[in-house]
Amino acid sequence: MAGTSPKVACYRFGPFELDPGEATLSRNGARVRLQDLPYRLLLMLVERAGEIVTREELRQHLWPENTFVEFDNSLGVAIRKVRESLNDNADAPQYVATIPRRGYRFLAPVTVQTREEPLNLPLHQVSSPPVKPTPDFRPRNIDWYWAVAGLGLLLLTAGVFFRFRSGPPSISSKPEAQAAAQVRLRRSVAVLGFRNLPGRHEDDWLSPVFSEMLDTELGTRGDLRMVSAEDIARIKRDLPPNEGVSLAKATLERLRENPGADMVVLGSYTPMPGKNETRIRLDLRVQDTADGETIAEEAITGERNDLFDLAARAGARLRQRMGLVANSLGDANEARVALPSDQRTARLYVEGRAKLWAFDFQGARDLLLEAVAIDPQFPLAHSALSEAWWHLGYQNKAQAEAQRARELSHDLMQEDRLLIEGQYWRAMNDTPKAVQAYSNLFHLYPDSLDYGLLLATAQIGVQPSAALQTLAALRRLPAPLGDDARIDMTEASAWIGRDLIKARAAAKTAIAKGRAQERPVLVARTYGFLCQLNVGADVSTQDKLSDCKNAREAAIATGDRNTEAIVLTDLAGFYSQQGDAARAEEMFLMSIKRFREVGNVEGIATTMADLGAVRLTQGDLNEARKLLEGSLPNYRAVEDKEGVALTLNDLGDLSRQSGNLQAAETNYRQAKEAAEEIENTSAQAFVLNGLGDVFTDRGDLAQARKSYEGALALRKQVGEKQTVGETQIAMARLSIEEGRPADGETTLRQWKEQFHLEQQVDDELAASVVLAESLLAQHKQAEAQKEMEESQSLAVGSQDMLGRLQYDLTSARVMLASDHPGMCKPRLEKLLREARAHGYGGLELKAMLAAADLEKRSGHTALAQGQLASLERIARDKGFGLVARSAAAARV
Repeated sequence: MAGTSPKVACYRFGPFELDPGEATLSRNGARVRLQDLPYRLLLMLVERAGEIVTREELRQHLWPENTFVEFDNSLGVAIRKVRESLNDNADAPQYVATIPRRGYRFLAPVTVQTREEPLNLPLHQVSSPPVKPTPDFRPRNIDWYWAVAGLGLLLLTAGVFFRFRSGPPSISSKPEAQAAAQVRLRRSVAVLGFRNLPGRHEDDWLSPVFSEMLDTELGTRGDLRMVSAEDIARIKRDLPPNEGVSLAKATLERLRENPGADMVVLGSYTPMPGKNETRIRLDLRVQDTADGETIAEEAITGERNDLFDLAARAGARLRQRMGLVANSLGDANEARVALPSDQRTARLYVEGRAKLWAFDFQGARDLLLEAVAIDPQFPLAHSALSEAWWHLGYQNKAQAEAQRARELSHDLMQEDRLLIEGQYWRAMNDTPKAVQAYSNLFHLYPDSLDYGLLLATAQIGVQPSAALQTLAALRRLPAPLGDDARIDMTEASAWIGRDLIKARAAAKTAIAKGRAQERPVLVARTYGFLCQLNVGADVSTQDKLSDCKNAREAAIATGDRNTEAIVLTDLAGFYSQQGDAARAEEMFLMSIKRFREVGNVEGIATTMADLGAVRLTQGDLNEARKLLEGSLPNYRAVEDKEGVALTLNDLGDLSRQSGNLQAAETNYRQAKEAAEEIENTSAQAFVLNGLGDVFTDRGDLAQARKSYEGALALRKQVGEKQTVGETQIAMARLSIEEGRPADGETTLRQWKEQFHLEQQVDDELAASVVLAESLLAQHKQAEAQKEMEESQSLAVGSQDMLGRLQYDLTSARVMLASDHPGMCKPRLEKLLREARAHGYGGLELKAMLAAADLEKRSGHTALAQGQLASLERIARDKGFGLVARSAAAARV
């Protein structure tokens, strides 16, 4: 409503208050000094409380383009300053928790309060209460592909590359004045296309090209609201088959309701008789959807090799018949700038765009590559190609094309420039700048639902409360605009991290409206949204499974295999949580197959790596190796260097577990090189920790300690609490080998307790195993035995095969030191069988050492000596110097 100020969020948690309007942090009313960068970091975490904010998101948000900093150090300093301002403890956080390998999460419950602020959004003059945030929410963390990325797919209809169009309005220097004025709705026109009367398929391409060119001519002055070409493609599929040149009144009423067209343009074309059929006739009809009357009928003839002129004359005639101001010479020139240089480019462009709508991203890419090769100066083709590359997982190529489109957009009108600008910043993951571009665009055209949705979607990544205000403005647009299902889906995304109940309710509303409005793609993606929304939510298992299955079925029905593949990965996660490994594996494999079918290389790489990591944990080393090695070419193809580094690190772990220390070192060093290239401190720490394990197995304890210390320093620097504990456990194990077992006992007990509190079962089990080894090395057999008995339930519940077998080995060694060493023989025999069956070469050597020790303690000296001599030789040949030395020492 004009004159009404919206309410903006003020956040409270514990004794603190964070005021974005004043950019201040207060504690019990007293101002807390906090520099700009740490303040913005804290605001980002609080606005997304409960979610994991990734390191990459922080990089993009806090350090803008062309800002060169040592990212890891700078982020570490900023996090420390935030914690200092909150009096928070990194080891036992109340507010900011480090999520290893991923980012940070704000832990404390946040209360959202509101205050009045001058309105800067264009609102329609309808009395309707503004949307207000819900206080006292406790958000949860979810991986929100559907919240932003999935929604973005639905908003491609408003993307600049879907129409050649521009308009003359300029942005007011006083947006609040515009906001106070009532929004005037422009008349809406849908160019439905043209029938190919001769029916020759080689001429079918003329219809979409005519449509795009006529759309440009009609919309150049910005005084008409043109229905998006994607919406037109959707509704044309549902038109009665006998209609096309003229529409019945019932069909026109349907088009007035959805997609909200006031007028429709349609007609036909046919080659004129003559030599080579070089001329073409275009028949046009304009109908009013309100009363079914024909507003205009025109027949225009022109040269087939100059369709631009034909469309320009057709547009001028129709604008005159519609009672609109004629395009000036300047308008005509500006419209021509927005068109490609020749008809071949136009054909490739519109056909590539159609492929995008049909989810054939490879086909779209190929056609658009041809288009930019013929006309490299056509910005809209570069913009469309950017989207094709994005869907195929090539982020760098998508960014390059978006940048090229931006560079070429300087001669376009303001509307087109802003659309390209917004897409560029979206591709570069600079959400605040995308918000600014889309905000300017929405001020230009406050009656545009598409532009309002683009703005709201971008605002979700910066300030969800602002997105809700934008959506409130859109709801006040007259029907059918204000009732569009996309508003509800966008609202569902905006409630994430604030109120999951409202998010789910909005998604359900979007599904119901989507079905009523015949939007199957929206229905499919909203079910996908619910599928991920339900992770960790208080929703029944049956409802979770039902939403995911509905998402998959809807995706299949619309032919969207990429969305189906994403849903399949969600289903894999669901079945994995349920302990159904077989179904989870089936879903992973089907997802990989679908990603391959659509050419989504990054999707293939990520899913293969995820499944490989699962197989590695399950102890299926051969299959894990195939999957991890198979993911590497795909990561390299899309230039995902972090994916390369982490996958090489996993391969290093796999090689070490299988007993190939040389291959492990090679993998680790390659991973280290990749991690250093992108300055990924977290990945570097993983590599150094793995190298420490290799050096320990070789018996090079000094080099092992140096490597562990390097990993520990990096992990402390970035505040990765869980991985700090994992490294300190490894160093405690090293102290045992160095002959100082008591040095790490206290540390092990502390981390065991910490991991227990955090319900990190595998890490707690690892701490318990090394603690028992430490106690045994101190000749505290009874305490070690007690430790093993207390941690038995952890071993049973662990999903880590190697961790369980290491527990069995330590349990056997504790029994060996007891008064009844022979009791461990069945366990050792079983352990050896399982280690060999899974290919755990290093563990097998350690089990063989324990078996020889058993024979020695049982009085079978000759047998034991033979076993130890053989073991020493095998271990030395494989590079396991520590086992070789232990075997040699046991022979004395």
